Amino acid sequence: MRQTHPLNRRGELIWCHKPEDFGTAAYGQRRKEAIDEHFAQVLKADDIDWLFDYWLEPSARLRQYLWAHRDAEIETARKLISVLPPEVLFRILRYPVDSYWERYLGWPDLLLYRDDDYFFAEVKSSNDKLSNDQKRWIRDNDDVLRMPFKLVKVHKTDVVELAP
Repeated sequence: MRQTHPLNRRGELIWCHKPEDFGTAAYGQRRKEAIDEHFAQVLKADDIDWLFDYWLEPSARLRQYLWAHRDAEIETARKLISVLPPEVLFRILRYPVDSYWERYLGWPDLLLYRDDDYFFAEVKSSNDKLSNDQKRWIRDNDDVLRMPFKLVKVHKTDVVELAP
């Protein structure tokens, strides 16, 4: 069956098997022990890069369903694995599993890092306001994720051109 893509491109309907309660808080609670054990094993793997590559193909349909299948998302995930400590990766992975449909939006715009130092940043112009999803993420970051975070407000200034 063909379906119209949001950008007026043609695409195929993606089917993948998942439990009826997938993405809900009930799913996260019901599968908590098994998911935590799986994440713990993944994050202590000797070669997490190899494991990441190994699971790319088997996870393809689920990643398409979750809109996390494009090369850009895959490269972002690779970068996160190389930059963030395992315990932070665990919290990041666990957070959406606990209630995916409520938590997949609102993430900050940027991850800034140098060596072992990093923080997440949400960037807003002087006229821009935080969405409800962004406000929820900021509250949840304080309560659950506990990652370094900054809200950056960018103000327009007059631009002066300098003579060469």
